[in-house]
Amino acid sequence: MESGNNKRMIAVGVAAVIGVVLLVVTVVLVYTALVALITGIDGLPQELTVEVVGEEDLQNAPAIHLTDRDLKQHPVLASAIREANSNPNMPKYASVPMTGVECLVLTESCGVYTKGAPYLEYDGVYYATRVLLH
Repeated sequence: MESGNNKRMIAVGVAAVIGVVLLVVTVVLVYTALVALITGIDGLPQELTVEVVGEEDLQNAPAIHLTDRDLKQHPVLASAIREANSNPNMPKYASVPMTGVECLVLTESCGVYTKGAPYLEYDGVYYATRVLLH
């Protein structure tokens, strides 16, 4: 008789563990789905802001020298630099939209979203960058 009770208790214990695991998985999936629906799949909308900086403003700040290859790898950065240099009569400033993935890639390669982000230099012109969240 006791062996039947032990088997029943083991079965109830296993069922309870499986139930708890399923409950945790369900809560995590629902939370993830709600966050994705609220913020969008790619996160909050972002803009890359690029501003031309004079050499006198650099004051021994770190700078990353960009090449044509770098701009091909980062089309958002290339677009912002082109736009900042497009109109000689306007201030050298541009904002272009970008995705969260593009922001991560630019942060990893150029540090654009880090504290004390380095200046970027392309073709003799220096740029300060910022990432704006909307």
